[in-house]
Formats: sequence, structure tokens, C-alpha cells
Amino acid sequence: MKIIFCHHAQRKKENPPTQEDGLTKLGIKDAKLTAKIFSNIPNVKAIYTSPFYRCKKTAELVNKHLNVPIVMEERFNEFGSVKDENWTQLQTRVISAINDIYNKYNDEDAIICVTSGVNVGAFICWNFGIDPSEKTPFIGISSCSPLVFNKKK
Repeated sequence: MKIIFCHHAQRKKENPPTQEDGLTKLGIKDAKLTAKIFSNIPNVKAIYTSPFYRCKKTAELVNKHLNVPIVMEERFNEFGSVKDENWTQLQTRVISAINDIYNKYNDEDAIICVTSGVNVGAFICWNFGIDPSEKTPFIGISSCSPLVFNKKK
């Protein structure tokens, strides 16, 4: 199975930044290019997205070429969206969502997950069977950067 992490498109940073910030022109261009790339991936069954506006909008743009269901996944919200949540708890929450997605589909399927860059550490931990930890590094990810994780059941 392919689970494809996709960072949301570049966002307009309002002052102060909010979870409803829109996308920049470059971000929209990036999402459209990413959509064309994703259209070459066989067996894409769904796009899972954080409910934050920049993630939903990126998922919609990516879906123009795929035409698959878009599913809101609250557990893909970023750090600070859950009161008093620490770094390990965030990773555990995201890994729980990935496991549920993974268990729902077959080995030949591909799923795209549009979320914030802060969550990529949890995807890496999930893929390599690493326990969530306060020591898991924060990894910066650029606009619409896709990372493919292949895992057999």
C-alpha cells in the first residue's frame, strides 16, 4: 500500500496567522502541478485531509485530476490544535489516524494524506515502526512536497 504524505500548499500568512489562512498564488500553482504528478499514480482511492482551510483547499486542487473522495481527518490537525497536547501525543494521534487508514485499504491501493508539515515525523515513525517520542525531530517540509511510504500488510 502507498500512503502519500503531501504537505499543504504555501499559505498566505495573516497577521496573526490562523488555521483559516488561504493559499498564495505560488501555493495554488504548486498544488496544480502536484495534482498532475499524482494523476500518474495508479489506484488512488481517497484523499484524507486535515480540516484546516489550507489543507482542504490543497486537497481540492489535487483532486481535480483524481476525482476521488476527500475525507476530513481531525487527527491530522497540527501541533497546538489539541489543548495541552505534547509532541509525543501529537505523533500518537497522527499514527492512530494512519493505522486506521492503512487497515481500511488493500496493498495495491494508494491514499493521499494532505496535512501540515509538523505531522511528517509521525508518518516516518509509522513507516519505520519507531515509537513516538519527544526526541522525534521536527522536519521542515516545503509547499506540496509529497513523500511516498510503501508498506505491505
